[in-house]
Amino acid sequence: MSVKFTRREFLAASLVSCVAALVGCASRSQSAQEGAASTTAGSAASNNASASGSTSAATQPAGNGKALVVYFSYTGHLDTMAHWLADETGSDLVRVTAVDAYPDDYDATVERAKTELDNGTRPQINVNLTPEQLKEYDTVFFGFPVWWYDLPMPMVTFLENNDLSGKTVIPLLSHEGSSNGANALPNLEKLAKGATVRSQDALSIHGKDVDGSESAVRSWATDLGYSK
Repeated sequence: MSVKFTRREFLAASLVSCVAALVGCASRSQSAQEGAASTTAGSAASNNASASGSTSAATQPAGNGKALVVYFSYTGHLDTMAHWLADETGSDLVRVTAVDAYPDDYDATVERAKTELDNGTRPQINVNLTPEQLKEYDTVFFGFPVWWYDLPMPMVTFLENNDLSGKTVIPLLSHEGSSNGANALPNLEKLAKGATVRSQDALSIHGKDVDGSESAVRSWATDLGYSK
């Protein structure tokens, strides 16, 4: 794509009266892809694990009462939030990355992410879960940054590759203005077919506030009844 996009054009929320504005993430120095997804417990320990689902309040969880935190992170914000959450809840933890890693150069990643969204590209990801592994979990915490008013496309790939029917999915997100998640939460509900997506309980934290949000993340998990 020949047009360069600035930080302000990339992650900004889709607010009715606002022009898309991206505030650059403080963690630009971090690598775009921090290795393969890692698990912290249970059967996910030898594999990259599962994630979220769509709305169907009538469906009942059928797993073993376990929870999974699955997330995508470019700047490191969601990596930080996900680790606090996994520690607080005793959940297994998995990081989704693209097989073709996003560039360390921020502007190049901005351009690629916009092109992927515009073209409906489904990047290949490093997560390959079996139905047997997914059966371990009743709840999936689904973490992502808002990119171009929407889900990052690797998380779309994840949702389309994994059957989360019968599970409870709870979103957590970082944003640069779109505290309501813009198009991300409605699309999460559509893509996670047969799951109960608790968008009303989503945790949303501005990127600039992530470093000081540990207590908020832990309190959120406790209030939801998931603290170990």
